[in-house]
Amino acid sequence: MIENIKFKEASKREITLYTLLGESLCAVQILEDALSHSIVLKKTEPDQRKEADDLLKKQQKYTLGMAINIIKKESLFSKPLELELSKLLTERNWLIHKSTTENKDDLKSDSYFEKLYERIKATTIKAHKLQVSIELDLIEYSEKKGIDMTKVKNEMKKYYGA
Repeated sequence: MIENIKFKEASKREITLYTLLGESLCAVQILEDALSHSIVLKKTEPDQRKEADDLLKKQQKYTLGMAINIIKKESLFSKPLELELSKLLTERNWLIHKSTTENKDDLKSDSYFEKLYERIKATTIKAHKLQVSIELDLIEYSEKKGIDMTKVKNEMKKYYGA
């Protein structure tokens, strides 16, 4: 019986939705990875390579919420950055757990899709901006430790076009 089931093809709206969801999910995952690296770099010294590698493996298993709790508990970032990360966590949780299941009846409406698209796009942009904020925070942190970050800054300028 199951092998005879024919699933309908996704509509253009659904393909757009799935594409935006995938893009946003990737942006959040990249942010999570940047967060893990930042936590490790701030909790270890340059001569602690093995400890840093071990901590990174552990840290990368944590959820975004767990990572944010570590940041808050250990005051690893500024309060404004902590707050922005917490706001993104709320949006990330909505994205993963509710974005396509809440208001299912509205999925037939063009205006609902547009609102959904905009909210997902906003989450993606926020994740990208927070990733850059973490990168800039790490540059500042490294410079305070006496590390020359000129090459990194130049690479960022090339990559981001800033």
